[in-house]
Amino acid sequence: MAKRCVFCGKNLSFFDDKTLLCGNALQRVCTACWAELQDLDQEERAHRALDTGRAEEPEVIQAYLDRLEQMRQAQARAREALKTDKRCLRCGGVMERYGRKKFHLGEESLFGTVARDGLFASWLTVDILRCADCGRAEFFLPEPPEMGSVPNIPEEQVVCPVCGAKHSPLINCPNCALNRRSVQSEPPRGGGKKPPWEK
Repeated sequence: MAKRCVFCGKNLSFFDDKTLLCGNALQRVCTACWAELQDLDQEERAHRALDTGRAEEPEVIQAYLDRLEQMRQAQARAREALKTDKRCLRCGGVMERYGRKKFHLGEESLFGTVARDGLFASWLTVDILRCADCGRAEFFLPEPPEMGSVPNIPEEQVVCPVCGAKHSPLINCPNCALNRRSVQSEPPRGGGKKPPWEK
C-alpha cells in the first residue's frame, strides 16, 4: 500500500516522506504540506488532519482534542470562581482575586534587625485583586468574618429587698437611689452646723 500525505493525499516517495505531530499522533506528510503546516499549533493541525478523513490514529487525535476542551472548561470555571463584584478604576473591567499577602509596616526598635525579620513587628494582611482586562492590581483589607446575629435575650430582673421594685442585677436599685437623693436634698438638721470633729 502506497504511503499518502494525510493533508493533500499525494503519494509519498522515499525522499518526500516527512512526519508532523498532530494531536499527539505522528502523521505522514509531503514536504509542501510540512512547510505549510509546521508553524501551526498541534490543535490546529489535529483539526485539519481529522477533517481530511485520512488521519492516522484518529482516536488518539480525538482524545487529545477532548482533553484540551476539558482543560479549557476547567480553566473557565476556575476563572469564574476568581471573579469579584468589584470593578477596575482604570478600565471598568472585572477584578479577580489574585491572592493574599502580608506586608511589614516597617517599625524599628532597639533590635532593628529583629524587627526587620518579623519578630515584634507589625504586619498588615491585604487581599490583592487584579483586573482581568488591563492587569491593574489593587489592595483591599480582608473582610471581617460574618458575625452571627445575637438573639435579644431578655435579662432576668431581681426584686429590691428594701422597696420591692424590679431592676437589673447588674446595677443597684434605681428607685432606692432616687429616694436617697431626695432625702439628701432636704436641709440638714441642726441648722447646718458641722460637728466639732469635722472642723
